[in-house]
Amino acid sequence: MPFGALEEIIVLDLSDRLAASFCAKTLGLYGCEVIKVESLEGDPLRQWTSSTQNHGADDSPLFLHLNAGKKSISMDLCSEKGQKLLADLMKISDVVIESQTPGHWEEKGLAYNQIKNINPSIIFTSVTPYGQTGPYRNFSYDELTLFAMTGAMNREGLPEREPLRYAGEIAQYFAGNAAAAATASALFKRTLTGQGDWLDISIQECMAGHPHQIGRRAPYIYAGEPDPRSQPRTSASGAREPYAVGTFKCKDGYFSFLPLGPRMWPNIARMIGREDLMTNSKYDDTIKRSENKEELEAIFQAWLDDKSREEIFQAVQAAGVPGSPILEPEEVHKNEQFIARDFFQYVTHPSGQTLRLTGDPFRLSNTSNPSIKPAPTLGENTSQVLQDLLQMSNKEIEILTKEKII
Repeated sequence: MPFGALEEIIVLDLSDRLAASFCAKTLGLYGCEVIKVESLEGDPLRQWTSSTQNHGADDSPLFLHLNAGKKSISMDLCSEKGQKLLADLMKISDVVIESQTPGHWEEKGLAYNQIKNINPSIIFTSVTPYGQTGPYRNFSYDELTLFAMTGAMNREGLPEREPLRYAGEIAQYFAGNAAAAATASALFKRTLTGQGDWLDISIQECMAGHPHQIGRRAPYIYAGEPDPRSQPRTSASGAREPYAVGTFKCKDGYFSFLPLGPRMWPNIARMIGREDLMTNSKYDDTIKRSENKEELEAIFQAWLDDKSREEIFQAVQAAGVPGSPILEPEEVHKNEQFIARDFFQYVTHPSGQTLRLTGDPFRLSNTSNPSIKPAPTLGENTSQVLQDLLQMSNKEIEILTKEKII
């Protein structure tokens, strides 16, 4: 188990969506033994794929990412015997991660308020789109609806066009990470009190409280001012100077810059070898530089045209200008910084294919970097888990298999 920070902590992962599944994966990186409990049909994420590469009938790229290092047990969660098995596992587990509609587990007698009577130290982490209470508690969701419902989408995009959302699943990954941190905190509290807890994680609230969104909402919070969509390269406060903000083409690709405010102007002028611009009357204050941004951008672009991304990267580091080369996927995996820290690791999937997975994004100084294990096949660890945790015999497991309970 990686690091051993939370070694011997047993986590039951009942999730079927991204945020909760990422929470469980993160707890696995902390050192927990994560047991993914699936229906006999398997997690729906096993079948999702937008990849042209076939990694096996049960393994979508998203599933492989979210479930690396976990164990899988499968059971009929609609049957009484299957629910009894799950209750027995909850009795001896430390944490349950779930993402079902509020009230789902209560109907089965498996909600926190029911299980805590037999396992007072258990921690339930419920990761749902809008939380356990409120008028939206039973609403369904996707990344678009969550992003829109947090106010984050209102200011993204061009002012004369419709609002846009960020690419990817920012809200769900951020909520999963927040849920993992909250669960770790609850485990720490349990060491002091011996009592478990029920953590109600709202993905909507996680995204609404994202530091970036709080910053964007500050004009309204403190002065009642709206934060309308604006032209690119200009912040709501007008502090950015627009001629060197954004993505620019260079000799071998693209480079992104984000110099914030007029304090960066001398650094940029020195970096491109044009200190004379600092005393030029056309560019000697923020307003003039903004009014003459096309001329300044042409000068800036001319400096970029004959330089590689690596040359520019060295220049921005020396000049103190925020900027970074834009790497293509193959370049990311060959990047010397990632290689030096062994971040990407090769694992052999049960299908026989070798995959390269992301490793742990943190290090403990007294522990070596662990090896990443592949995501499990459906029900791969069912017998082992039932034997090790519930002390079931081979005969008992064989009967449950014949009855199609597992």
